[in-house]
Amino acid sequence: MDSDEQMSEIPEGWRMKLTDQVADYMQKRFREEVFKAPRALPHISIPVPLVCRADRVLPVIVQAYQHPGPHCQEVIINKVRRGKTVDAAGSQHYKEINTPTVVINENGNTRLWYLPGAISHAYQKDIWNSLHCLRRPLAQSLSHSHPRGWRNDHILFREMADLRGSLDLSPAWYQQGHGPPNFHAEVSRLLKARNAQNGVRGWVDEMSDLNALLSGVLSVIHPRMYETGREALIRLNNIAERQNDADMRSILPIWNSVYNSMSIMVTIGLSIS
Repeated sequence: MDSDEQMSEIPEGWRMKLTDQVADYMQKRFREEVFKAPRALPHISIPVPLVCRADRVLPVIVQAYQHPGPHCQEVIINKVRRGKTVDAAGSQHYKEINTPTVVINENGNTRLWYLPGAISHAYQKDIWNSLHCLRRPLAQSLSHSHPRGWRNDHILFREMADLRGSLDLSPAWYQQGHGPPNFHAEVSRLLKARNAQNGVRGWVDEMSDLNALLSGVLSVIHPRMYETGREALIRLNNIAERQNDADMRSILPIWNSVYNSMSIMVTIGLSIS
């Protein structure tokens, strides 16, 4: 990876090794396609389906890179919503984008990568189906009689939905009002070892290929952010060792996303994570 600093070694047995392998392959494939670098071959440890998904994403990224779009002040994505034109008169002053592109600001800095079609509908369906593992914690997340925040208010979710609820997961975050230096980051409640039977840890483990793929995309479009997120997780492991934090030591090996948190909101026919 391109960096002036030596990156830390991934601890033995971590799923993050898979993420590094996917990121390395995707970066090399990107250089191959854009800069005519030598032919890139995937690491033998990467599962074949994951290689195929990475190969599907790469042409979309390359197309976006080679066809930068308009400035961010000039962009409108999807003029029509729910069958109605959104501000038809005003939208005439903007350029609609519906193909892979990079949105830049007036200084030429990237503000948005728009990558439609990067993940197949079949894979999206598989991800949606995996949420059934979270049926119980999702149902328990809804608030009927006591406040848990607006995202967990049951009135915001459709009553007849098969799955509904909101979850926040992280291997390390600070509880509200309990920040440094007097407090240490903790594993989110649903990922703690005492809640291992709720299916959440199993779901995180099951999503390792997806996390590796999305992190690999980040390594191409924003290498520095990838490296920073990766380094943060390794340093968290050092903190967990010093603090003898068994919860954090047990979740970090299977948390292979360079993002250190994820939010899942599910209602009928819609999932945002």
